[in-house]
Amino acid sequence: MKRFKNKIVIVTGAGSGIGRSTALRLDSEGADLLILDKNQDQLSETKMMLKNKNSSEHVVDISSVSGTKEFFKDLKAKHNRLDALINIAGILRFDNSHEVSLDDWNKILNINLTGTFFMCSHAIPMLLESKGAIVNVSSTAALGAHAWTAAYSASKGGISAFSKTLAVEYGMQGLNINCVCPASIETPMSTNPKMPKDIDIRLLKKIMPLDGVNRTPDDIASTIAFLASDDAIHINGIDLRVDGGLLT
Repeated sequence: MKRFKNKIVIVTGAGSGIGRSTALRLDSEGADLLILDKNQDQLSETKMMLKNKNSSEHVVDISSVSGTKEFFKDLKAKHNRLDALINIAGILRFDNSHEVSLDDWNKILNINLTGTFFMCSHAIPMLLESKGAIVNVSSTAALGAHAWTAAYSASKGGISAFSKTLAVEYGMQGLNINCVCPASIETPMSTNPKMPKDIDIRLLKKIMPLDGVNRTPDDIASTIAFLASDDAIHINGIDLRVDGGLLT
């Protein structure tokens, strides 16, 4: 299956976790990838795993307006085309909500939400030309209540609402924008998280799926690949839960 052959696709957060799995999945389907991450070493590891030699790695801080602007300037100069944007880069931490520092609040929103905004705003003119797709990674934290994730939940709720706005605004021009909302996925971001002291462990059940199984990033990558492909041509403006029935 080569749904992305001769297509140019950006994947942010490609250095690890869901981002790396998504890059590998799209690579297997023939995409010419531009993979982004802040971590040079992890990004280079992902790049070495790719089979398509036309793909390239780019160290970019997506929360920087100048950094994202410069990246898209280079993209236009080299390719002058874009078929899909996959926004995966994000950070997570757990705090009692009344103890979240302003610095942590701003950092999480700047990377997760504002970074997604920067990438979409720069990409949309090119994607309108190709009638392409945007897939933003949100979270079940945007749809239901997860304790200790005030800043993260706010950022992901913002991503979901922002994505629906784009879907309505640009859908009639041929651009599809959807969200994937994962839960209980084994990634570096969620492995052995530092939790607040003296938590009520009963609340942890709200973060586990019904089947009690944590899935791998590959299970999210396959969903992202579907939504970014022409197979999802008539799907626009949704939050697609991939959560093992957690919110059911």
